[in-house]
Amino acid sequence: MARLGRLGFLGIAVVFHVVYILSIFDIYFTSPIVSGMRAYSVDAPKAPAKRLVLYVGDGLRADKAFQFFPDPSPGAANDSSAQELRPLAPFLRSRVLEHGTFGVSHTRVPTESRPGHVALIAGLYEDVSAVTTGWKLNPVNFDSVFNRSRHTWSWGSPDILPMFSTGATPGRVTDDTYGSEFEDFSKDATELDYYVFDHVKQLFKSAETDAKLNAKLREDKVVFFLHLLGLDTTGHAYRPYSREYLHNIKIVDEGVKEITKIIDDFYGDDETAYVFTADHGMSDWGSHGDGHPDNTRTPLITWGAGVAKPKTVASGKAPGHEDGFSHDWHLDRVQRHDVAQADIATLMAYLAGLEFPVNSVGELPLSYLAAGDEEKAKAILVNAREILEMYRVKEEKKKATVLRYKPYRQFASANQTTDKRLAHIEQTIRNGQYNEAIKASDDLIQLGLQALRYLQTYDWLFLRALVTAGYLGWIAFAFTTAVDMHMLDGKVEASRTSASIIAFASVLVGLYSFLFIQSSPVTYYAYALFPVMFWEEVFVRRQALVEGKNKLFAKVSQQDVVKLALNAAAYVGVLEIMVQSYYHREIYTVCYVLAASWPVFYGLDFLRANWMLCATWALGCSAMSIFTLLPAIKIEDDNLILLGGMLILIAGVLYLAMEKSLLAAVAPSQHSAGPDGLSRTILGVQVGLVALAMLVTRSSVASLRAKQGLPLGTQWVGWFTLAISRTSHEHRPSTGSPPARQPAMTSIRTNTTGTTGKSTKTCSKRPGHKLWPLHRVVHGVEALLVFHELKKHLYEEPKARLLRRRRARNGKPDVRRSSTDFQTDHETKLGAKVPTAPAAARDATSAAAAYAYNHTNTGANPAWQPPSGQPPMIASLSVPFLHALAPCDDYLHRLAVIFLAFGPLFVILTISYEGLFYVAIAVTLVTWVRLEHCIREHVVRSTPAPAQKPHTAQPLLDMTDPLASLGANDGETARDPGSSDLRPLTLSDTRISLFFLFLLQSAFFSTGNIASISSFSLDAVYRLLPVFDPFSQGALLLLKLLAPFALVSANLGILTKRLRLRGGSLFAVVMGIGDYLTLRFFWEVRDEGSWLEIGESISMFVIASMLCVFVAGLEGLSGVFVRGVAFRR
Repeated sequence: MARLGRLGFLGIAVVFHVVYILSIFDIYFTSPIVSGMRAYSVDAPKAPAKRLVLYVGDGLRADKAFQFFPDPSPGAANDSSAQELRPLAPFLRSRVLEHGTFGVSHTRVPTESRPGHVALIAGLYEDVSAVTTGWKLNPVNFDSVFNRSRHTWSWGSPDILPMFSTGATPGRVTDDTYGSEFEDFSKDATELDYYVFDHVKQLFKSAETDAKLNAKLREDKVVFFLHLLGLDTTGHAYRPYSREYLHNIKIVDEGVKEITKIIDDFYGDDETAYVFTADHGMSDWGSHGDGHPDNTRTPLITWGAGVAKPKTVASGKAPGHEDGFSHDWHLDRVQRHDVAQADIATLMAYLAGLEFPVNSVGELPLSYLAAGDEEKAKAILVNAREILEMYRVKEEKKKATVLRYKPYRQFASANQTTDKRLAHIEQTIRNGQYNEAIKASDDLIQLGLQALRYLQTYDWLFLRALVTAGYLGWIAFAFTTAVDMHMLDGKVEASRTSASIIAFASVLVGLYSFLFIQSSPVTYYAYALFPVMFWEEVFVRRQALVEGKNKLFAKVSQQDVVKLALNAAAYVGVLEIMVQSYYHREIYTVCYVLAASWPVFYGLDFLRANWMLCATWALGCSAMSIFTLLPAIKIEDDNLILLGGMLILIAGVLYLAMEKSLLAAVAPSQHSAGPDGLSRTILGVQVGLVALAMLVTRSSVASLRAKQGLPLGTQWVGWFTLAISRTSHEHRPSTGSPPARQPAMTSIRTNTTGTTGKSTKTCSKRPGHKLWPLHRVVHGVEALLVFHELKKHLYEEPKARLLRRRRARNGKPDVRRSSTDFQTDHETKLGAKVPTAPAAARDATSAAAAYAYNHTNTGANPAWQPPSGQPPMIASLSVPFLHALAPCDDYLHRLAVIFLAFGPLFVILTISYEGLFYVAIAVTLVTWVRLEHCIREHVVRSTPAPAQKPHTAQPLLDMTDPLASLGANDGETARDPGSSDLRPLTLSDTRISLFFLFLLQSAFFSTGNIASISSFSLDAVYRLLPVFDPFSQGALLLLKLLAPFALVSANLGILTKRLRLRGGSLFAVVMGIGDYLTLRFFWEVRDEGSWLEIGESISMFVIASMLCVFVAGLEGLSGVFVRGVAFRR
C-alpha cells in the first residue's frame, strides 16, 4: 500500500486493534447454541411434581443468606434485644433443616444477571455476544425450561423477563414487569420485591372468580417465576454488608413464606416443587461481574414434591462442608450438595416432568431427587442422551465445513460410538445394575461435555497462529513506519516488485480459499488480511530498515554493542514489569519511588540549576506512589471527595493568581500571545464550576444517603456542570400514577426528561417532600451566578471592547489590544467565523433566566425542562471552547484549561480519593514535560559542537542520559534555531515512549484494579442517573476513567513540540512497543482453572488491546489540544 500519512496510520491502528479484539470472542466465546436437536424427557407414569415455583433473589450471596446477624430492621438499632444474632431468612432455613435439600450453586463468568438467568433457566453458559443487545434481548434464540412448560407466569424486571418470553412458543410465557423507571438506586429497592409479591397474590386472588384462569392454573407442567431484584439494587447502592441489604433478605424471606402458603392453600395437593436460588452473588463493595468467589457462590434451596429430605448426621460435620465456607451457618450437621448453575435447569425440568432444554449442558443433581435408584438411573440416562444429541448435531455441522475432520478420540473407534455406549447403559439398567448404570451415564455425560468442548475449540490452533502473526506484523509495521517517516523523512522508496506482489497475493489467496471451503465467519478473513498486509509492507520497505540501522549504528564500538544489549534487556524488563502490574498494582509504587531519583543521574550541576523542578518531580512521584497502595475497592467518602475538589480548586486559584509570573518565566518573549482579561475571566468561570460541582456533589450525597431520592434540580445542575447538552426537550407535567394499584408503589412517580438527546425515565420527588434548604441555595445562587457572569463577561465586556474599537476608528486609539482582535486572528487561522460574544450571550442568558425562574418557583415537585433547543452554554466541558475568543498560545495556559475542564468531572463522578489522584497525576505530568525539556537543554549545552554536519551518526541510547544522542545531532541546530525546525527520531526517544506508556498504564491502575469488572462502582453515577441504565451508566464510568488520559495525551503532545519532533512520532513508537503487552496477554488467556483466573485473563487482554486504540485516539486528541501552542527561545 502507499505510504500512509499520520491520520492514515492512526486509522489503520484503530481498525486493526478493534478487529483483532473480536478474535478473543471467536476463539473463546463462540456461541454454544445450535438448533435441530431432538428433545428428551424422563418416561415415567407421573411426574414428581405437577408444577414448579422458581424464586430468584437477584444478587443474593450464599453466605449472607445463611449467616446470623442482629436484626437489621429500620428502628431496631436502639433495641437491645435486636442485637442478638439470628438468621435473616428463618423460613428458608426451616426448609433446609426439615423439608428439602440445599447447597451452593456455582456460577460462571461473567457474573451478571442475564448470563446467570440463562444458565438457571436454559441450562447453558451463553456467549458474551449477548452484551451487544444490552444483556436483554437474544442474539440467538435458545430453548429453556419455560419454553418446555405448558405455561409459565413470570413477574419481575423488564431487563430479565422479556428474554425468555421472546423467542418462546407464542402464548406460552406470560410476563408481568414494572417499568424501568422503578429500578431507581436512590429509592427503597424493597418496593421492587413487594411489586412481585403483590402481583402474584393478585393472580391467585383473581383465579377465585375467573374460572378460565383457575382451570389454567390447575393444569400440570406449569411454572411460576418470581424475579426479586431488590437485593441486587440494594447491594449496589448500600453494599451487601449494610443494614439495608440484610433487611432486604428478611423481606424476601417473608415474601417467599407468604407466597408459598398461598400456593399450597390454593392447590392443597402437595404436588408443588419449590426452588430458591440466585443468579449471581455480590462483592463486598457492591458490584459483580468477575469470578471472585463472592460473586460466583449463590444459595440453592429446594423443597416440595419430588425433592429429597435433608440428610443429617448426629455428630460432627456432614459431607459437603469440607471447604470451610459454611462454617458460620450453623448447618454443619445437614449435608450440603453443591452444583453448577446450569444443573438447576435439568433439576427443574425433571421435577416438573418437562423435556430437558435442548441446549442444556447441565448435569442432573441426583442427590436432590426423592427417587429410587432405578428412577435415578433412567433420569440421568435421559440427561446423557440430551447432551449427546447436541454433540451429534454439532459434529454433523463441523463435518460439513471442515477439511479432513478429526472426530473426538473417545468416540472415534467403532466400538466406542455414542450409540453403543448408550445401548450398553440401557442393558445395564435392564439387568438391575442401577448404580453401575448411574456411574456409566455420569461418565458418558462428562465425555459428552468434553466432546462438545473439543468441537468448540476445534479451530483454536489455526486462529491463535493467525492472530499472533497479525500482532507481530503490526509491531514490525509500526517500527518500520517510525523509521521510514520519522527518522528518514520518507526519502527511501518502497521496493515493491512483481515477484513480491505475486508471492504475498498467493499467500492471501491460499488463506482465503481455505477459509471459504470451511465456511468460516467473515471475521476470519479480516484476521488473515492484516498479517499479509503488514508483512508485505515491512518486506518492501526493508531498505528503509537497513538505512535506519546504518544511521543509528554507524559508529558502534564493541562496548556500545554491550551497552545497547543491556539497554534493550532493561526495556524488555520494563515492559514485563508493566505486564506484571496487571496482577500486582503495587509494582507502580516501587517504580514511582525509583523514578523520583531519576534527575540525580544528570549530576549535581543539573540539580542545582533546577532544584525546584526536581523537588516538584520527586513530590509528584511520591504522591503517585501512594495510590497503588490504597485499596482498589473504595467506599464512598464525601470528605475525600471534597478534599480532592478543594485541591483542584486551590490549583486553579493559584494558577490564576500567579499566571502572569509563570508565563513570564516560561515564555519571556515580548511576542508571547499571553492571556487577556477575557481569558482570565473564562478561567475564573472554570474554577467556579469546580466549586459548584463540590456543592452539588455534597447535596446529592446527602440526599441519597437520606434515601430521599435524587432531587431533579440537583440532578440537572450536575448535568449542567458536566455540559451534557439537551437537544430535544419537552415541558411535561409530572404524571405520578404508578403502574399498579399496590400501595407499596404509590410513592414512586415518573417524569420524562431529555437527557443526552433521548427520553430517559427519572424518579420525581415524593408527594409533599420539599426541597431542603441546601438545594434551594444551590439552585438560587447558581442561577444568579450564571446569569450575572454571562451578562458581565460575555455581553458587557465585549460591548465595551466594541466601543473602544469604534473610538479607535474615530481617531481615538486605545493602547490595549482587545480580545476581539485575538478572535479575528483565530478566525483567520481556522478559516471560519466564530459566533460573536453578544449572540452567544443572548442564547445563554435566556437559558439561565429560564433556569432561575423555574428552579425558584417550581415548589415541592419541580418538573421543569430546559427550553427547547437551548443547551447549557456554561459547563465544565463547554466553557474551554470560549477561550477561542481570546486565544493564548502558552502551553501552561493550555494545560491549565484542560486540567480545569475535567476538574468538575472528578468531583461529581468520584466516590473516594480519585480527585486527589487527578491532582497528583496532573502535577507529575506537567513536571515531566518541563523536566524532559530541561534535560535536553542541559545535554545540548554540555555537548561540544560537532565538526561534521548534523544527523550523520546517532550515538547510542543511555538510560541515565536519555538525550545524550541529541548532543551530536542537535547541538548545532539548537545554537542556530533557523537551521532546522524538526529533528528525526533517535534511540533515546524510546525511553520517552516507555515513560509515556508507563504513565498511561498508571492512569489505569492508580485508582483501582480496572482489570476486574467489579471495580466499577456505580455510587457516583447515581448522582446523575439514579435509574438503572447499564449503557448510560457505563458510559459515565468510562468518561471518568478516560479523563486522565486527556491530560496524558496533552502533555505528550506538548513534549513532542518542545523536543522538536514530528507530530505522531512518539505515538508510533508507543503503539509498536505497547502491543508487546497485548501479545503477552493473548497467550495468557485461560479457559481452565478458577473462573476468577479465566475472567481476569480475558479482561487483561481486552484492556491491553484497547490501550492501543486509546493511544491512537489520544494521538489525534493531542493534536487538537496542542494546536496553536508556540514555544519561543
